[in-house]
Amino acid sequence: MAVVKANYVRKGRAERVTAKANIRYIQERPGRDKEKLTRPLFNNAGVIGRHEAYQFIDEEGSKGRYFYRLKLSPDPSKEDTKRDLNMQKLTRQMMQRLEKRLKTTIPWAGSLHDDHTDIRHVHILAAIPRRLQKYELEALIRETTTICKEQRRELEPELERGQWRETSRQVKTPFQSLKFGKRRSLTTRRQTLKPRVLAGGGGSTKTHASCTCPHCHFPQSHNNHGAHNCVSCGWTLHKKRELSLQRKERGWERSL
Repeated sequence: MAVVKANYVRKGRAERVTAKANIRYIQERPGRDKEKLTRPLFNNAGVIGRHEAYQFIDEEGSKGRYFYRLKLSPDPSKEDTKRDLNMQKLTRQMMQRLEKRLKTTIPWAGSLHDDHTDIRHVHILAAIPRRLQKYELEALIRETTTICKEQRRELEPELERGQWRETSRQVKTPFQSLKFGKRRSLTTRRQTLKPRVLAGGGGSTKTHASCTCPHCHFPQSHNNHGAHNCVSCGWTLHKKRELSLQRKERGWERSL
């Protein structure tokens, strides 16, 4: 599951100063070896500069909006396994879902961090009109996880097909569970089933493929000793019918 963390800057005189400091941090955080870096900022429209981010902080701060610091991090073992997810696209889709939920436009700026840790993540500063409720953040996490999985399937469509094939192998048909080797068509079985000799006590008896089970349509081989069970499903075949008397004109006649 994707990780989405959120906290906000408390309102006050220093809120804009804190928000701008956050922009500098996500853009200039040192790398793995403490080297100086300047990462690009982006939003819904594309790549933006730092001064554009400062501008929306001043404008939205005057409107009394909350400045939220968000962090998006896909699961490295299930979603970003090859570190190839399009993180900017994921971030834009996540923020669009949040705008749709709050029914308002949300100015924001984000930056990808993939140089100081093995787990890639995006830091975002967003101007939100009100505080987010716990259930809203939980819903955003679920929606973001779905977005990450959808992009993973787009990158590896053969992965989904492989899972389908593995599932289909586990489903056995009635013919596959029998001891007749590989599955063959019913017509082929009827053509290839030849008379054979069964070992008996004092001699041998020839049997023929003389009927087909009406329940599972499996061809049967049996002798002429009357009722027997289907070797595939156990259905009773050739059960003897009881004698009955039928009235015909003035007399009675016996019928089988």
